[in-house]
Parts: sequence; structure tokens; C-alpha cells
Amino acid sequence: MSQTRKSDRVSSAVILAVDIGTTSMKLGVFRIVEKTLTLLDQSSQAYRVNIYNDGLYGDIEQDKWRKAFIAGCRALAEITGDVDVVSLSGTTPGLTAMDKNGEALYPAILMLDQRSRKQAQSIIETVGIENLLKTTGNMPVAGGCSLASILWIKENLPDVFDKTYIFGHSNTYFAHWLTGAYAIDPSSASLTALYNTVRNDFTWNEDIAQAFNISLGRLPPIIPAHQSIGRVSGSLTGELGFDKEPAVLIGGNDAVLAAYSVGINEPGDIINVNGTCEITLVCLNRPLPSRNYNIRAHVVPDRWLTLHVMNAGGSALDWFKNVFCSELSADEFYSRFLPQAIDRWIDCASSVTYVPYLMGSRYSQEPLKAQLLGLNQQTTREELLAAIVRGLCEYQKAHLEEIQKSVLLGDTIHVTGGAVSPALVLAKARWMRDCQYVLDEQSSMKGAAMLGQKYLESL
Repeated sequence: MSQTRKSDRVSSAVILAVDIGTTSMKLGVFRIVEKTLTLLDQSSQAYRVNIYNDGLYGDIEQDKWRKAFIAGCRALAEITGDVDVVSLSGTTPGLTAMDKNGEALYPAILMLDQRSRKQAQSIIETVGIENLLKTTGNMPVAGGCSLASILWIKENLPDVFDKTYIFGHSNTYFAHWLTGAYAIDPSSASLTALYNTVRNDFTWNEDIAQAFNISLGRLPPIIPAHQSIGRVSGSLTGELGFDKEPAVLIGGNDAVLAAYSVGINEPGDIINVNGTCEITLVCLNRPLPSRNYNIRAHVVPDRWLTLHVMNAGGSALDWFKNVFCSELSADEFYSRFLPQAIDRWIDCASSVTYVPYLMGSRYSQEPLKAQLLGLNQQTTREELLAAIVRGLCEYQKAHLEEIQKSVLLGDTIHVTGGAVSPALVLAKARWMRDCQYVLDEQSSMKGAAMLGQKYLESL
């Protein structure tokens, strides 16, 4: 095909970017106009995750993802008929056990889950923490480690384990539903404790898998994030409103794609993602494994990202609003009360401190809990809220201080996510890092769309 014809085809292409989030699914339809992605329209569908057993269990039925996607496509029906490519961004792990037909055998185990602490400890004791860091780049923890969740299923749900044909993440499950093929990308595989993250060579670690009698055949093929694993099956196109059978890209982890969308490609580049969780990522040109944060393979060649997660980021603010400010509407709380609390306390000394583990920690084998300390009879709810915001900022500050010992950090932090606001950016500049902050919107979805553009340009 001539270069001119190829350019014309790419410039007229339409990409459906799908962000499978923790509590909602966002869909965006993009058209490539003069090599630039233009958002035509978008839709968001919320769903509930299951938090139970004293907050130790966190999972979601995969059917909620499918229903949200169908509803989103119907909401965008006027333009989805032109879609050429579907590109995925997914919450990770979202560990899903699937049968031979790709049907889920158990709800997807989320990063919020804490049930597999015993299994995570067993991985550390069996393989050794230094060997794990040297190969997988990560310390296994409950929820954030797929192998730990797989071992929990093996020990507690042996029938499910025996019936499982493939263990995959949210994008594995979703892509198979659309195409009938299995795959996973390196940014998602990085937190399995089974991927050679440090080498980042698209291979599973056979030694670790064998140590726990996990057949590599029960793990999906690892492919680049911008690679297509097939096309939407003809049996689904009508239901989804597609006039074509779009190619489906396996995509990548939502936080990594958020970083990708704003150009986090060079060592020391920083992005702070604010959603249900709060995540700070720093770009690296070599892995710097630690017990204090995760390492992910980037979707950019020869790059890695730190992943420093606070499980209860925006959800901590939601919790405070529901418990202490229930008489306020969401708009009143976030547009008036929160900014006032930050403005009142940003330059004032406060005895109140917040230990931020409202939904546990990805980096501890113990079930850490949140604490509000230093209260007295004069403590107001404004001071409590400011302390929570400050505690979240200081948690991310500690990560940046650790990384800057090895990497020269940039003087700009990109901030994104539905929980961010000008008031919170002001707080971050005071309590997290004094530098320039650039606000970006819908970045995980845009990152997925960028992968779609890369795929089309590679054809």
C-alpha cells in the first residue's frame, strides 16, 4: 500500500478507547485528524465493587464490566458504527480465573483485596525477597500480586482452580470476550510476581511458576500494549453497534497509560493520578526495585515506572464526606467545604495527623488501618479534613524523596484523575512537592487511544 493511501486511512480512522476503572468504565471515541487525536464524544458507566469480610475482600463480578461496556456503546451509538480499533486500559490486577470458553469462574480480585496475605508471605519465604526484586521487580502483597491471589484460589477454592484454563487480568478477560483470544501486556503482567519485569522481555518466570506448580500454559501470552490480538467477533458487533469488526488492542494498565498520555517518557518525569486510589509514577531508564513501591514495565520501550499507590486516595475524601459532612451535597463538599478547609489550614500548625491506610496498604503484609491522631476538644471537622489531605500528600512526598536519591526528578508534576481539583493541587504544592503542577484530564482513556494511533501507524 502506498504511503499516501496509508496516511489517508490513518487520518480517517476512529478509535474507541476503553478505560476499565475500579468503580466505573469510561469510553471515548477519538478520530485522528491531521495526526492528532480528537475526542468526538465520551461516556461513563459506574458500577459497585464488593468490599466485605471486614474490608479484607475486594472483588467485582466481570459481568458488570460487560454491561457497562454495552451501555457505553449504546450511549455513543451515533458514532460507534465507524470504530476501526478498540484499545483497552484496565485496572490491575483484576485477577480473573477463566474456563476454556473464557467465562469467569469467580469475581475479579482487585488491588484493594487483602485476603491473600498468607500466600504473599509464602511467595516471599519460598523465592526470597532479594530474588523477587531482582527478577520480578516487586515485593508480593495481597491484592496487588496475581500469584498470591492464584494461590489463595488454589487453597480455598480448589474446584475453581482445577477448572481454570487461563488466569488473566481485566484486559485479558475483556479482550477474550471481544475476540476469543487470550493475551496480557507487560505493564499489566508486571504485578503478577511471575513476569520478568526487570528484563522486560515478554517472558514469564518459569522458576517461580514451577516453585508453586503453576503451569505456564495457564498464563496468557505476553504481547506489546499496542498489538492487536484479533477483531471483535461478528456475534458481538451488532449488539455493540459496530458496522465493522474493529481490531482489539490488549492495551495496558490504567495508571501507566495515564503516564503515557502526558508524555511521561524520560527519566525523572512524574505523574500523580487521583481517583479511587492515588498513584504517583516516576519514569526510569532502569529498574530500581524497592520494598516500598511497585515497578511496572512502561508501554514505551526501555522504560519502567515506579508505582506508589495509596489504596484510599479519593475514596478517603468520599468517606470523610459521608461520615462527617453527610448534610452536604457532593458539589457543596468538593467545591466549597474542601477548598475552605485547605485554605484555612495550609499555613497553620495543626496537632492532628492522619495515618492514611483507610483501605490497607499494597506494601505491607499486615492489615494496616487508618488513624486520626492528636485530636482535642477544639478540633474541627475542617482541621480533620485538612489533616487527611496533608497525610495523603506526605505519603507521596516520601516516595519522591526516595526516588530522588537515584534519579534527577523533573520540576513538573502532571496531575490527573477524577478526584483532583485546584484546591488539592494547592495542597500538593505545599505538602507533597514544591514545583509546577499541570492538570490533565481523561488521561488513561487518551493513553489507550494513543496506543490505537500507534497501532494504525505501524500497519
